[in-house]
Amino acid sequence: MPVTDKQVAALHAQLAGRSPEEHLRLFNELDETDNVGYAALLAAGLFEAIQRRFAKNNEVSDRSEIIDFIAEARTKSDESSDALNPDVAERIILHALGKGSLSGIDDDIVLGHQVVLLSALTARENYSESELNAFMAQIREDAEEMLE
Repeated sequence: MPVTDKQVAALHAQLAGRSPEEHLRLFNELDETDNVGYAALLAAGLFEAIQRRFAKNNEVSDRSEIIDFIAEARTKSDESSDALNPDVAERIILHALGKGSLSGIDDDIVLGHQVVLLSALTARENYSESELNAFMAQIREDAEEMLE
């Protein structure tokens, strides 16, 4: 199942920091058949962003760097503070680094945290438009592989 241009456009709008209304409009244009592809795109994006931020030169950042990042992400806006449980966020990051489990965390909670964490990680990178386009192309390819 391929990832669609509509799914990519919706996530791109969010990660590019466009207006929340634009992202919401594009997201709401997705139908139920788009859920799997969008979730795969989101998961691939988060995995890639975590690897880029916390696993450099085959060395995983120490736990304090992860905790500091989460604390910083929570202070960026009131919404992030409410939407980002620090324990869940840490477990998601550690899981992506091969150092933990998501066992016992509801899928909807994981999904919500993925959105906030991916947004925070890409905002921190401050990608140019061409860098963000390259990131989106990479995660689209990765998501399509996941869906095969």
